[in-house]
Amino acid sequence: MIETIFDTLNARAAIFAYITYFEECGLEKLPLILSGTIIDAAGRTLSGQNTEAFYISVANAKPFCVGFNCALGATAMHPFMQRLAKIA
Repeated sequence: MIETIFDTLNARAAIFAYITYFEECGLEKLPLILSGTIIDAAGRTLSGQNTEAFYISVANAKPFCVGFNCALGATAMHPFMQRLAKIA
């Protein structure tokens, strides 16, 4: 699980490390779970990506699950989770 992602570049580096580890060890990959952090009511990550851009940035890793933590509280997060559900 790669979680509390607020910088997608760092997340992509972590995804690369995850893939590399399993390939170099000759192991079957475990399911990858990604959890981003939305920091404002506009639905952006700290690096300025919106929900859709975040998902597109990590989708090539074929994660088992992509979500967001509740940084803004459940009520405020609901619209962003709906947007994520539509594109995932």
